[in-house]
Amino acid sequence: MLLALGAERLFSPYRDSAQRHGVWTFLHRLLPVAGLWRSPLLPLLFAGLPALAVLLILRSIDSELLRLPYQALLLFLCLGPRDLADDVQKLRAARAAGDSETVMRLSGVLQMGPEPDADHRSLLGALFIQSHERLFGMLWWFVAAGPAGAVLYRLASRLPAMIEDRGSPAFRYASLLHSALAWLPVRLTSVLYGLAGSMDDALSHWNQLRRSAHPDWQRQTWNVLATVASAALDWEDSGGPVVASSLDAALAEVLRMQQRALLILLALAALFTAGIWIA
Repeated sequence: MLLALGAERLFSPYRDSAQRHGVWTFLHRLLPVAGLWRSPLLPLLFAGLPALAVLLILRSIDSELLRLPYQALLLFLCLGPRDLADDVQKLRAARAAGDSETVMRLSGVLQMGPEPDADHRSLLGALFIQSHERLFGMLWWFVAAGPAGAVLYRLASRLPAMIEDRGSPAFRYASLLHSALAWLPVRLTSVLYGLAGSMDDALSHWNQLRRSAHPDWQRQTWNVLATVASAALDWEDSGGPVVASSLDAALAEVLRMQQRALLILLALAALFTAGIWIA
């Protein structure tokens, strides 16, 4: 995990999410079967099979010296495509420079992906969701199932955005698979952010959310993260409108909270690993 995170920080500025669209176009040309791209089997084929291949290759590697770089490389490829801090810092710089075009573009990028309720679609809530989708989701699955788990979540989380026909069975099942795989990691990430910020506020808002549970469990999953993590922010807006200076401070605090939450997760992973070695 440390090797992958170090590489991700080093090479993050050179990674571009547009590359995945090129791969998707290539796959369409390679398999020009119209029914396949609408089939409910698409998520299993394009998320399950690669994860299974990664697992089989890992089991075939006997040397620990080879297993380590193999696992680190796969986790590195699953992270991103860019570090959240890069996009947030660019957004803050664009806001300071008055570059409204860049602000609009980056805000749109940071709010892409799964959406919670309309009440929780704020930029800050979206940042915490992006933090999970770019970083914590893969890390939790890596801890649970190794590189195969990270690959599975990476592909499952990206697949809904790649499917153009939003009314197809492929899109519905891809969204269902993504939400199912995210259900527990999202709540674990919410706990991390609570530990990294104000746990009392996080638990208070979590209890309120439980009492007013959304009938759509998929949206409720993202509501939990957006609400609980935002409540844990060590920042106050006094209940009024967010002005430029306070929003900039909140963006900076989001990055600090992500850093603290990551350190907590690494510490937990280290304790888990040490326990395995001692056993």
